[in-house]
Amino acid sequence: MNIKEKIVEIIQDLNEDFDPSADVDIIEDEILDSFDIINFIMEADEAFGVKIGVEDIVPENFGSVDSIEKLIEKLKNN
Repeated sequence: MNIKEKIVEIIQDLNEDFDPSADVDIIEDEILDSFDIINFIMEADEAFGVKIGVEDIVPENFGSVDSIEKLIEKLKNN
């Protein structure tokens, strides 16, 4: 399973109505609420072996699966 597939899996665990093929903004379209974001971060930290810091929790990093994937890749490479 690649990074993007795992991100989608985590989001779907938190919101079973999430359609990864839809053009939605995960924050603006309320796919994940603030509580879900915290749960996502805990799951992602464990799944990818990264530490998503408070400074990383901005809408630009959580607007789409692609933006989350870029954040994870950046953190894995640091």
